[in-house]
Amino acid sequence: MRIPTSRLTLAGLALLAPALAGCGDEDGGGTDEDEPAPLGTAVEIEFYGTDGSDQAQGSGTVAITAVRQGAITDLTGAGYTLDPEEEATTPYYVDIAFQNNGDTPVDLRSPSGEDQDGNLIHSLTLINLGDGPDFEPCPDVPDTLAAGQAGKGCAIILVPDGRELEQISYLPGGTAGFIYWDSGL
Repeated sequence: MRIPTSRLTLAGLALLAPALAGCGDEDGGGTDEDEPAPLGTAVEIEFYGTDGSDQAQGSGTVAITAVRQGAITDLTGAGYTLDPEEEATTPYYVDIAFQNNGDTPVDLRSPSGEDQDGNLIHSLTLINLGDGPDFEPCPDVPDTLAAGQAGKGCAIILVPDGRELEQISYLPGGTAGFIYWDSGL
């Protein structure tokens, strides 16, 4: 029996919250909220597990390589069901690249965004029930990255009407603070 493909979204839009100011390590590139790194800049980080542990899994780099504006019709045309609040947004596709320089696999996270007032906007989670293809304009960020390997993915950030996507943030986990890149918009 074949299960019909259904597509759902879990929006971070409802989680729009004030961003944590000054939580970065001001010695590294792109970690000071007042000085975000330019797009394409690889920032050295320690990767932490998604289990909430403060134990680093290994070192490497993360870079936001591009921010592309999409259209809500990209999502609805692909069969995703959106709430009315989500339909009143502009999707941005945030391309991210990782390098694991360690000897063990590391957990990866999706980036988030900040608007012009410093409000955090979490990335959208797409759920594909069934055997349908991935969302072609923005392939998911992998869950893990093997030792010594490079990887890439994409996150969708839904920006409400009247808001601007000022910068992109990445939270490595553990005790590390946010890392920031200029959105280039």
